[in-house]
Amino acid sequence: MKRSTLVVLLLVVGIGGAITWKSLQPKAPTKIVTSKVERVANLKSIVSATGEIRAKEFVDIQTEVAGLITELYVTEGSVVERGQPLLRIDDRQLKAEEDSARAQVGASEADARSSEVGVATAEANVSAERTALANAQLEAEQARTTRDRSQASFTRKKELHDQNLIGSEEFEVAAADARLTSQRLQFTEARIKQAEASLHTATTRVDAAKAVRDASCRRLESVRAGLARASDMVGKTLLKSPLAGIITKLDVEKGERAVPGIQSNPIATLMTIADLSVIEAEIRVAEADIVEVKPGAPAEVEVDAMRENKFTGTVAQIGMSPIQATSTSTQSQEGKEFKVVVLLSAPSTELRPGFTATAKITTATRQNVLTVPFQAQTAREVEVDEAGKYVPPPQPKGDEEQKAPLTAAERAKRKEMKGVFVRRDGRAHFVPATFGIIGETMDVEVLSGLQEGDEVISGPFQALRTLKVWDRVELDEKRMATTPAR
Repeated sequence: MKRSTLVVLLLVVGIGGAITWKSLQPKAPTKIVTSKVERVANLKSIVSATGEIRAKEFVDIQTEVAGLITELYVTEGSVVERGQPLLRIDDRQLKAEEDSARAQVGASEADARSSEVGVATAEANVSAERTALANAQLEAEQARTTRDRSQASFTRKKELHDQNLIGSEEFEVAAADARLTSQRLQFTEARIKQAEASLHTATTRVDAAKAVRDASCRRLESVRAGLARASDMVGKTLLKSPLAGIITKLDVEKGERAVPGIQSNPIATLMTIADLSVIEAEIRVAEADIVEVKPGAPAEVEVDAMRENKFTGTVAQIGMSPIQATSTSTQSQEGKEFKVVVLLSAPSTELRPGFTATAKITTATRQNVLTVPFQAQTAREVEVDEAGKYVPPPQPKGDEEQKAPLTAAERAKRKEMKGVFVRRDGRAHFVPATFGIIGETMDVEVLSGLQEGDEVISGPFQALRTLKVWDRVELDEKRMATTPAR
């Protein structure tokens, strides 16, 4: 055998032996950091968020009329009372419109009075026509009675004349009287029809006069409304304070032109008045924390401009809808935030609206509770019995691991549980546990599963993420030296 071949064989055998020897060596223990389960006297769950200081009651002063500012009675920082004049806008044109509207009201009132006279005259004419009709009806009744009497007399005298008991002259007189009374009745009946027509005409004139009067009244109402509007616009040239407070912002000077606008138009805002007796902190709370915040929860507010002072307060208002982002893309990429208003109980007079503030809201408090570090929490899929309780796996023989896939029956007996790993006799053991609130120092309340003094594995994260039951572990002295003791 050649020498080179012998050397290659020896190298292969050596490497294979080294690999075999290394594979037979036990797995090195996992380096870990541990902490003790401790009992604390007071554990607070805190939600922290930032925002800004604002007055509970404030108003942006805007004008409803356009014009030149002729007088400005306040300056920024001025203390004002409710109803105090703030500024005046040139009102000459508006006063001219008011005088014109007042003149129109006077003319319309005269027209209305004239139309009332017209209605009264038309109603008087109706009364006269009714009287004339009544007289005509009375004359017709008299004429009818006279005619009936004449007809009866004519009938009797005709019978007597036919019997030659009276002369022809007397008969002719009776016939003429009968004809005359019939004609008089026809004449009076014609007068009745004429009177009825005249009454109908007079009644129609009354309706027309009333229509004219109603139109005059409507015109009078319209011009009076115009006068009221003109007077209101004149009154709005003098702006008065709607509340007592301080001028926190003044955006105009005397001689500038005031422009009407809406609340969202910053150009239209002339000044801002705030009542600084009641101060709030309006903060933005992330959606993951908003469910923990309740009305009335105590809070501590720190202002960036006054870090030496901390202000106490309570949650007064919680937004039900997320705060709208400035752009749709920003809102879709970032988590949503909700408005929370904290009412300060004893605000300082040095606070100003717009100061950046950080609020720490206490959402829950526990006394005399067991705690573990937040990072010690973990979750594993474990085997459970029929009652749903955790069944620890048996200790493996040597360092062998069970790698055979689980059957369907074995998977049915497993579920995910929260808990921690504890170190016992150099091994990692999983202990199911239930947790409560998370404290301000990132300590978690232990509700069940652990005892005071238990040594829980709290890191490092990479090791804790892959740790298995019965894994050999040992303390990482370097990490333990830099980790604050519990």
